[in-house]
Amino acid sequence: MSSLVLRLSSLAVAGLVAVGGAAAASAQGMSPALKELAAAANKEGSLTLSWSGSTFAGIQGAARYQAAINKMFGTNIRVNFLPGPDMARIANQLATEFTANQRAHVDLLLGASPQLTPLVKIDFFERVDWKQYLPGRITDQMIELDGRIIRIVTGLSGATYNSRLAPMKPTTLADFLRPEWKGKIASTPYSAGFDVLYAADVWGKERTTEYVTKLSSQITGLIRCGEAERIATGEYLALVMDCTGQDALQWQEKGAPVGQMMPLDAAQLRYYYFAIPKNARHPNAAKLYSVFQMTEEGQRLSYDTWKTDLHFLPGSRMGKMVDGYMQQKVPFKEVTVEWQLQHPEINTGRSELIKILTTKR
Repeated sequence: MSSLVLRLSSLAVAGLVAVGGAAAASAQGMSPALKELAAAANKEGSLTLSWSGSTFAGIQGAARYQAAINKMFGTNIRVNFLPGPDMARIANQLATEFTANQRAHVDLLLGASPQLTPLVKIDFFERVDWKQYLPGRITDQMIELDGRIIRIVTGLSGATYNSRLAPMKPTTLADFLRPEWKGKIASTPYSAGFDVLYAADVWGKERTTEYVTKLSSQITGLIRCGEAERIATGEYLALVMDCTGQDALQWQEKGAPVGQMMPLDAAQLRYYYFAIPKNARHPNAAKLYSVFQMTEEGQRLSYDTWKTDLHFLPGSRMGKMVDGYMQQKVPFKEVTVEWQLQHPEINTGRSELIKILTTKR
């Protein structure tokens, strides 16, 4: 495992020392609370993160974040990155560690509403006064559950498809029920996107189960979000639905014929969040990492490494995309943890939809 852990080379450390004067100068503009946080984080000296290798560019992205954070705050914090499983497994492991009175294996949890909502009742996320660190930049619009989670980037759920080989340009989920798609598309084994449709104020149980049942006879395989390479190569012509659209944008940048369709009949605007476990080993470093994510530089780096940022922040690339869809009068459902907590039927529906998708035909 140690070979997978990101460590700064001695040359990079020397480079950080060289920019220390500039960092100290920039630190003069920090709020008193942020200065105190940076000092506490620097004393901890490191933090450990874990998510998939395609998220925030994995180990290479962690190196870029480490350098940028240390430069901005005048710290010398080491970021240890462990390529991990899907977000749900990491979240469940953290919950198990907390209930067993063990230290958290990572200092920061990244997740969307499906992963975080079931954990709220365990109450192991630290409550943080985020606004004191970046007054005017971090606002109530970014904070949920009284500061226990903070929105860091926006995700747009839809369908990823091969724009060169697709039999047609889809515009709705209903398009994928047409005969020309049969046997050429995939879905996810965890019903990504469909669970939200199950909510009473979206599609509801009857319409959603009817659609997923029909779709199950169209699909030829189940893949995880993050496997858009299989769409790019033509192994599958579409993934219905995807988790969010970053994969498509990443492969487009590589020149692959991959597009994302925002379904006019099921458009969703989601968020990814950071949450800090109460049993984290390096809670201050985790807070500082999260605060950096909300800065202009942090958001720029987020888009560079994962092709997403927070759509309502000034200069957001996702904001331009969302505005474009709004001009087309695409009716988005905003999916938040607080909204999902008000819809317990989603959890029941997810199990039902997963059974439909995974049952062999």
